[in-house]
Amino acid sequence: MNKTLSRVLFYTGISLYAALLVLPLLTMLSVSFRSDADVYNPSFFPPNFTLEAYQVALEKFPLLRFLGNSLLVSSLVTLGVMLISSCTGYALARINSSVSNIIFALVIGLLLVPGEVTFLPLYIMINRLGWIDSYLALTLPFIASPIGIFLMRQFFKSLPQELFDAARMDGAGHLRMLWHIAMPLATPALGALAALTFLGTWNMYLYPLVVTNSENLRTAQIALRFISSDEAVRYNIVAAAAVIILLPTLIAFLFAQRAFVRGIAMGSLKG
Repeated sequence: MNKTLSRVLFYTGISLYAALLVLPLLTMLSVSFRSDADVYNPSFFPPNFTLEAYQVALEKFPLLRFLGNSLLVSSLVTLGVMLISSCTGYALARINSSVSNIIFALVIGLLLVPGEVTFLPLYIMINRLGWIDSYLALTLPFIASPIGIFLMRQFFKSLPQELFDAARMDGAGHLRMLWHIAMPLATPALGALAALTFLGTWNMYLYPLVVTNSENLRTAQIALRFISSDEAVRYNIVAAAAVIILLPTLIAFLFAQRAFVRGIAMGSLKG
């Protein structure tokens, strides 16, 4: 009886917490389907369902262009992080040397450095290279990820050594072992890394705001800020734009959530 009661209380608490997290999103979704006259209506559901706010947001602002920029930048960064993290993580996990241990210690140290510390040096470097207001500035600085290298190193470290010993006896080198053994087994970890990287890059705000000047290179998060300024009193249009910008990340996470959870769990099995 006590066990059943504790489970009921536990799941009730979890459900209430989840409802508190989802409630702002549902409110934003409700506002986006309202007309200007119904924005301040106290009812939770739209009294007069309409897509007018979405139509105005898409016609007045180049949202598709902003979404395309975010999708391109997030995809390129994600692919770069997966490639570099896989190669580096394999080297740190499977090539035993004092140099590997030193490099791994440096990677751990980089995890402790806040992004604000490197923001100004990064901007100065980008400015000197002449990459301001370009896709290079938005992508290249982020394709080497300490958290990605750490995650992949931990996962490759957890794989049985016997697999690599058998491949080495068949004459396989490190590149073949990485491509034919390690990478196929690393699907959960790669899924988790891809989800983390894509969502993190998509949600970047301050850095893209500083390194881009033209409207053609604005990402979705920056665009939402300008839309909020232009439509300060028309909350339904701002909510509609926010829903459009949120939708790709929500879809990506729903597809990758299983791989995300499995990758985080499996990547932390062995140190």
